[in-house]
Amino acid sequence: MRTLIAFITLSGAVAPALYAVPARADAVVGGPELSKHGYIWDHSSGVSEPPHIQASSYVVADLETGRILAAKNPHGEYRPASTLKTLTAITLIPRLDPAKKMKPSQNAVNASGSAVGMDTKWNYTVRDLFHGLLMQSGNDAAIALCEANGGLKPSIDQMNAEAHRIQALDTVARTPNGLDDDPPLTLAQQHSSAYDLALIMKQGLKLPDFRKYVGATLYQWPAPPDKKEREKGKKTGGYEIGTHDHLLVGRPYKGMIGGKNGWTSHALGSFVGAATRNGHTIIISLMHAQSDFWDDARALLDWGFAERAKAGAVGTLVDPIPPPQPKRPPAPAGTRRPTTVRLSPADGPDWTKLGVAGGGGLAVLAIVTGLFIGLRRRRRATLAGAVAAPSAVDGHVHAFGPERPPSGATSETPDGPDGSGDTEPSFKLRHPGDVKVAGAPLSFGAAAPSARETAPNPVRRGRNGEDAGRDGGDGAGHDTGDGAGEEDARRTGRQTEDERGADEPLTD
Repeated sequence: MRTLIAFITLSGAVAPALYAVPARADAVVGGPELSKHGYIWDHSSGVSEPPHIQASSYVVADLETGRILAAKNPHGEYRPASTLKTLTAITLIPRLDPAKKMKPSQNAVNASGSAVGMDTKWNYTVRDLFHGLLMQSGNDAAIALCEANGGLKPSIDQMNAEAHRIQALDTVARTPNGLDDDPPLTLAQQHSSAYDLALIMKQGLKLPDFRKYVGATLYQWPAPPDKKEREKGKKTGGYEIGTHDHLLVGRPYKGMIGGKNGWTSHALGSFVGAATRNGHTIIISLMHAQSDFWDDARALLDWGFAERAKAGAVGTLVDPIPPPQPKRPPAPAGTRRPTTVRLSPADGPDWTKLGVAGGGGLAVLAIVTGLFIGLRRRRRATLAGAVAAPSAVDGHVHAFGPERPPSGATSETPDGPDGSGDTEPSFKLRHPGDVKVAGAPLSFGAAAPSARETAPNPVRRGRNGEDAGRDGGDGAGHDTGDGAGEEDARRTGRQTEDERGADEPLTD
């Protein structure tokens, strides 16, 4: 049992080397350096110091490699304000058909704060709502999207599940729009971090529709026709909305993909965005900043592009937790499952790509398995030796084989009480110390042994050749056999090993 426990323990220790496991909630996601609260960067010569800005927290990362180039208090938890809408977007974009139409509820239309403007009697497409969410920062559009997805609560649950899936473990969402005063929410109830916002942006950039929404500068928002439009016979009205991202309009930043900003009186300013130059993409995020943070955002992007090739990583934007592998269907009745190991992704990790870690893990498993089997065989051999070769004091112990009765044993078949001969046949032993061994075959031919011969424990012999049970040696009180057996023993005396021959092997 102890060997088996050791085997299981070592197997568990090897498992992390074979499979990618998600970061623990109590670990520093992205690397231990990111636990620091001040400015974090590679201090090697030739790498300039990153910008010192007013924001309490920021991250600068390279999208292609996932390297975090610089950070300031990256895992500090702050109110996210409207940057939380990026989490709403990456959660609902894969779940909703852009062409789906819906009518918003009065609850959505009455959302406080920034709004794109909606009417309960008008149909909006999901595509419209995402433009209103990420361009105009519509709090009303966020609630309407949740309604199109089946409701506010299930959508927020899915947002938190998505945050956990991408390992944004600093993030807890209680609203789809980031508002923290309607209803009033404390920092403990709704929060995120600069690291998590960068992870969310990384995930969003994998979605073509997300790139389209955050990169749009103008969009024609649908609305019911006003009086003048109706007089002109128009059945549809509308107006133009523009982005709030100052790096896309006004003073456009070269290569800007897009981003999302936020502001509340409790959260202060926040922003997450990305830009591409010369085939390389830099992601930045900042939190708890002053309202005019756009120059700081530019400075972070400039430093990222300038130092990307020189700066070493201080952390990593981790990948999402891989989905669980599907279970294999049960094999049809009468068929045998092949024993070969398939290397397709559906069957588990690609063993050919595990490298040194995977090879070392397999070697440890092989060694542990060999030790387990070896110890098991050694234990069996020890037990067999202890039974097959007892000391002279303990008497003679034989394992009767199925081929023939032991030499000197005779059979008799006494009649039963009615003289029919139905009683069990028994065998007399050549020596009173000869007994059956548990585990050995107990019958041969047409005869069966007596209860004396099938005793589960051998009869111990004293130094004077008497049974220990008789002189009180062990107190067991074992019976030594019938009188005929004792007479044989007195007549023949103690056998030598040569006279008996080798004991027959035990069987499991």
